[in-house]
Amino acid sequence: MFNNIAGSYDLLNHLLSFGIDKRWRKRLIGRVLLKNPKTVLDIACGTGDLTLALFKKGVKVTGLDIAQKMMDVAEEKMARHIRKTQKTTLSKPEFVCASAESIPFENSTFDAVTIGFGIRNFENRGESLLEISRVLKKGGTLAILEFATPKNKIWRWFFNLYFLKILPFIGKIISKDNHAYSYLPQSVSTFPQYEEFASELENFGYVNIDYIALTGGVAILYVAQKS
Repeated sequence: MFNNIAGSYDLLNHLLSFGIDKRWRKRLIGRVLLKNPKTVLDIACGTGDLTLALFKKGVKVTGLDIAQKMMDVAEEKMARHIRKTQKTTLSKPEFVCASAESIPFENSTFDAVTIGFGIRNFENRGESLLEISRVLKKGGTLAILEFATPKNKIWRWFFNLYFLKILPFIGKIISKDNHAYSYLPQSVSTFPQYEEFASELENFGYVNIDYIALTGGVAILYVAQKS
């Protein structure tokens, strides 16, 4: 499904979120950089918006995703940035086609792991969280952005109108995919949110868990550490 929509993914991301998704990524990066990480694994990197943003901050970052065509877009985007700036003090980010439940890196490789709007798509979330812990260094940071349903009743009504009705209609027209943007609200509705997902992180051994509601709870930033 994600390979099918790779060509229109960035346009729809920014259009359907009114560009707010860029602010959400900045919040995640701000929290991750507090620990001054040298190496970051960006899981479910997709077309590389978060990967590129981390790279621009001077971090050695690796992108990982199961959709090769999404990462093809990411690599093109990275190449354009490097050509435009003409110089970089870091090696070009590596993009690896692999699943989050079977990460092809050694134990304790990364200072931080980031996931931007991807964890709700993981088929085996528990196994993936254990794999992430394995490749994180002790005390390393896990930072996750994910959609949620606002708690405020009025804001939730407007959100549901847009998210369940308008967004799938626009997404279908632009992406030419009949399923992808109806799948989005379905996947959000079945994903644990707020305290429930924080408890899940705790159950899988993460500590110092915090979560921040963004834009009234349209998205949540979860931050945790490997014990």
